[in-house]
Amino acid sequence: MPRGADRGAGRNRNAAWAALVWSLILLAAPFLGFAPGAALPWGAGAALLMGVFPALLVSYLQQRNDLRRLPPSSLPPALLAAAALAFMFQRIILWLDGPLPLSAAVFGLLAAALVLLIANAFTSWSWLDLTLGAGIVILGSTAALLFPGLPGTAAAVLIAAILAGTLAARMRQGLPATHLAASAAGAAAGGGVFLWLLSYSP
Repeated sequence: MPRGADRGAGRNRNAAWAALVWSLILLAAPFLGFAPGAALPWGAGAALLMGVFPALLVSYLQQRNDLRRLPPSSLPPALLAAAALAFMFQRIILWLDGPLPLSAAVFGLLAAALVLLIANAFTSWSWLDLTLGAGIVILGSTAALLFPGLPGTAAAVLIAAILAGTLAARMRQGLPATHLAASAAGAAAGGGVFLWLLSYSP
């Protein structure tokens, strides 16, 4: 396989893993504010709209070579699409009095994306690394809040261990300081914004 094709396949895998993590975050967040029956449609809709759909759209456009027509950006194409949809989805939450924890998760995604946009003006960070850092904070705290006591703590530790293990595997591939710095920034920005806004939720 040509080196360029190999790099492209690696970027696609990273984008798919990042989309999966954010889909899980968006799926779980509404359960912090709504009863399960009301939370599931919100979570599933958010996960499909901002997690699954951008990744599928970018994959389709890549197969058609249509992405070459877009101007260059320091953000991955799937993230650009997800961020644009996130602004629209925030309006929907506001209009329909949707779950505020979901809004906090969406703002966490936007905060992490903003950090990546700024950082990539000076360096080259991966969206997956920021996502792993944000996921450790957001998914871990969500599990702990959804399942009080020992079950929630165990779930939070398990989630954090899986995501941290994924990050450790990426660090062994080279440039460990870069991976670690990006992950820490994702935890501080995405996770920090989520926890800050969640503290204002009733």
